[in-house]
Amino acid sequence: MNLRLPQEQLAGCCWLPRLVDKIRAAQRNQLPMIYRLAFGSHLGIDGYFLRHFRMSFQVLRHAVQTSANDEALAYWFTQQSHCTPETIQDWNRFAPNIGKQGHPGYVLRHLLKWVFMPQSIRHPVSSLFEAIEQDEQP
Repeated sequence: MNLRLPQEQLAGCCWLPRLVDKIRAAQRNQLPMIYRLAFGSHLGIDGYFLRHFRMSFQVLRHAVQTSANDEALAYWFTQQSHCTPETIQDWNRFAPNIGKQGHPGYVLRHLLKWVFMPQSIRHPVSSLFEAIEQDEQP
């Protein structure tokens, strides 16, 4: 299964394409168990994303399922009331810092690495974005 990297963008927004990929994989019953454990969780980056854009997981999932392609989904996303260029820019500054010392998710990153990102135990990283990218490299 190939998920886009956390920093890749759709509609100018990081994490969105990765979350879209996870929703599509889950729809096809191809989302591995390790991903299903954190899928849409309020504690992880999915939760930070949904709270930032004031969106429910169900609404986003429905949009992904009914959009013909990424371009249609990007258009839908930018039409949502809390998905303005400013909130997207704020998110793009905030999200890569999740899990860094002094930022939200720092303690969570250290707890999650034992299950979700084992490579970061031997090769420390400073954020959840970095941990995900490192753990998914072949």
